[in-house]
Amino acid sequence: MRERHVAEISRLDPEVDYLRIYQLTSLYEFPFDVFLALQMSFYRTYAIPSISATLAKSGEITARPIKRGEDTGLMVFEIVAHGFEHERSQKVLRAMNAMHRKWDISQDEFRYVLGVFLVPPMRWLETYGYRKPHPHEYTAAHRFYTELGTRMGITGIPASYAEFAEWFDAYEREHLAPTVDGQALLAASHRLFVNRFPKWLGFLGVTLGNSLLDDVVRDALGVTGPPAPVRAAIRGAFRLRGRLLRRSDARPESAFTPGGVTPGYPDGYTLDRLGPPAK
Repeated sequence: MRERHVAEISRLDPEVDYLRIYQLTSLYEFPFDVFLALQMSFYRTYAIPSISATLAKSGEITARPIKRGEDTGLMVFEIVAHGFEHERSQKVLRAMNAMHRKWDISQDEFRYVLGVFLVPPMRWLETYGYRKPHPHEYTAAHRFYTELGTRMGITGIPASYAEFAEWFDAYEREHLAPTVDGQALLAASHRLFVNRFPKWLGFLGVTLGNSLLDDVVRDALGVTGPPAPVRAAIRGAFRLRGRLLRRSDARPESAFTPGGVTPGYPDGYTLDRLGPPAK
């Protein structure tokens, strides 16, 4: 019954029904993949020197890496689950805009970070998903993040997914570079993966995280391990997982529970707790 959601996606107009399509993609069809891909994608920002300098200056990632990593995904998923006009989404958007106003961030940097949430996750699904994304899913994801970016005051957003992907790749070719800040941010963020293993197996979290970074980002962040055969085995295991999921049924309910329990919020969360603490 995996085809049920795909059939709905194919019937919908991605220019008009983009929210519903992106909900199906990220909350029903690929919830684990999208959430993990969002976290992994954010690491790319550590390899852009101007962005990593701002992130290091804020101190949030090095001080509270698990909370910072989870908050990013939760804030995006809140908007996906509820749509842009819902009061929960409006509160999240106000918080996102407030936290970014504190910093001198260029439009190119904003545009790149927006692309981080669009392009690498779709490529993750191409590589590790149980199926390739439907053409409507590319358009819907682009429309969703265009709307999000517009509400955050981002200008010059490329007009299609393909154009955004082309712009994104060109930006990385020009700007990716190793820095001390970027390497420190990555080391702190490894705790997101380490936290999911018993203490005596914590090294597996670092191995997993470093293996799932694509090679261009590994080079830009100065990542050397694990050995190529280990990386290939871990990536192969994720591809195998995708193939095995083809045999499972379509998810009948959303995988996202607003305010739900996460490793960083064992008692659940409220919107007021997302983002950096008020100063």
